[in-house]
Amino acid sequence: MKKNKLNILFLILIDVLAYYTTLTFAFLTRKALSFLSVDILKFSFDYIHFLKLWWIPLVFLLFIGYEKLYTRRFPFWDEVKQILKAVTLATLVIFAIVSLGKITNQISRLTIIFIWLYGIFIFPIFRLYGKKLLFKAGLWQKPLIIIGAGETGIKTAEGLLQDTHTGYEIIGFLDDFKTQDIRVKDKTFPILGKINDFDKLNLDIDTVVVAIPSMEKDKLTHLINHFHTKVSRVFIIPDLQGVSLLNSELYHLFMQQLFMIRINNNLKSKLNQELKRAFDLVVSVAMLPVLLPVMAIIAIIIKLDSKGNIFFIQERLGKNGRIFYCYKFRTMYENNEEILNKYLKENPKAKQEWDKYKKLRGYDPRITRIGRFLRKTSLDELPQIFNVLKGDMSLVGPRPYLPREIDDMGEYKDIILMSLPGITGLWQVSGRNELEFRDRLKLDTWYVLNWSLWLDIVILFKTIKVVLKREGAY
Repeated sequence: MKKNKLNILFLILIDVLAYYTTLTFAFLTRKALSFLSVDILKFSFDYIHFLKLWWIPLVFLLFIGYEKLYTRRFPFWDEVKQILKAVTLATLVIFAIVSLGKITNQISRLTIIFIWLYGIFIFPIFRLYGKKLLFKAGLWQKPLIIIGAGETGIKTAEGLLQDTHTGYEIIGFLDDFKTQDIRVKDKTFPILGKINDFDKLNLDIDTVVVAIPSMEKDKLTHLINHFHTKVSRVFIIPDLQGVSLLNSELYHLFMQQLFMIRINNNLKSKLNQELKRAFDLVVSVAMLPVLLPVMAIIAIIIKLDSKGNIFFIQERLGKNGRIFYCYKFRTMYENNEEILNKYLKENPKAKQEWDKYKKLRGYDPRITRIGRFLRKTSLDELPQIFNVLKGDMSLVGPRPYLPREIDDMGEYKDIILMSLPGITGLWQVSGRNELEFRDRLKLDTWYVLNWSLWLDIVILFKTIKVVLKREGAY
């Protein structure tokens, strides 16, 4: 309990520091835009006046607390979403108080707007590094046991290890059929005993994950109910892997002790389609001043490096199966098909790799010198911004498949082709060319069925990380 209180106090302190950092940036920006007096003493006086307004940071803390960000442990991107909601609501309330209270002569509304603009970035960043400090201090870890060491239990462990922001520390597994240690990624976890041995464990555990979806219903119910008497929180992993639950809603049938899951397909909504399109246009137009000079330099280098066109234009499958022309920088020699066929005939292993991945992940004789660099950095895909502006593609979406791949897409085809293809997508931030063709299809299907604007924003940020680290690029 003492550890939890320290965590809460530290997180409150982090949020207070985030607010005053945000305020400082907002005030400096407001002053930089002002063509009036730049008197340092006046600036100091105004800033000190803002510091005395203790109720403003309190509003932020109240909304952050209302979103349960001091008492619950969220995965990083879920927490960011909650923080953005809290910061936005707090800003609206402060704006309303300032306007309705007629104190605009004391508080600049433009400064409040800048507080929001900086806050949606600074609050999550402070939270991220604040929790890392807590983790290093040994305060953020919360011990957890996974019940079931089968495939579901191992995948659960992989997920928890991948997102350490929650702070859950896996102590081990309980399983009725396994006794050997379990290897997950680069860590080894012990089998602490059978499931019924939990009560005998002399460990301070207040969280368990029940990851045995195949267990008989009555036994599973009894097991979960038993854990509720022993620990503070119980997580259950149901047998619903692959089902689109990201946009789902829960309905309770109390008398029958049942619940229904309503699964929404957001991309079926015309309003959501227009929202996605508007987001694509705003972000694309904002990026053009930066991208156009870069693209001009790349075009000159391509022309100097090898003979042929600057752009590679290829037919791809668009929304509803419509064929469109996809733009990329040329990264291959002009006679690349001839080079590929000859290489595959002479190299059976390369032929097997091509059949499996539809890519040559190692040496590819078709690629030019500058082409290797462009592919490694994903700069060859920059011209697709024009496909986005034309409406053929989206910034985020399924992979733009080739017309010849339509039969290979099988049962996934109809769902994937419901959406515009994307410059980036879930497939690109989940392994890119390391994935087999069928795995890409599954990821694209999951993306379409679980679409939300927030998911697009998360994927765009993850793409930046993947591109910088050159993960899965060939």
